[in-house]
Amino acid sequence: MLSLTAMVDMFTVVAVFLLQNYQTTGEVIELSENVSLPKAHAVRELKPAHVVVVSHDNIILDKDIVASFASVKEQQDWRIEPLAQKLTEKFKESADKRQALAGRIQKAVDETRAAPSPADDPANDRRVTVQADKSVDFLTVKKVMLTLTEVGASEINFAVIKVDDKSTQ
Repeated sequence: MLSLTAMVDMFTVVAVFLLQNYQTTGEVIELSENVSLPKAHAVRELKPAHVVVVSHDNIILDKDIVASFASVKEQQDWRIEPLAQKLTEKFKESADKRQALAGRIQKAVDETRAAPSPADDPANDRRVTVQADKSVDFLTVKKVMLTLTEVGASEINFAVIKVDDKSTQ
């Protein structure tokens, strides 16, 4: 005779294990229409992150316009204050969501694993992917990068279009 309590405990452990080890792979980043990404041969798969789009019209953070391209290009200050404020808010929201989730399942997770997984790293909430139009001037991209670094982005990646070595011959 199988004990129903033991079976429910087993399924709980399996469910928590699967939830903790689920990795999103192949996630497609939504590309902006007015951004022409540069091409690259050596690429890595991007992880889920906040997305900053630098186009000839605007600077956009997660689909919200934070500044116009012209104002950023013309400003003397290197820090883009609207971007810094909005990204700080996004980082706080991500950390709050992570804490809420951790609070609900912390006990079950502690029982099922001995070492913390890389997904628990608080720095994962501070990843940023930059989609910059390939014709945007470097100084504007540098202002964006400086702002991201000052706000505390843990990992900054650039979105590019992968080019096969065979297609360039």
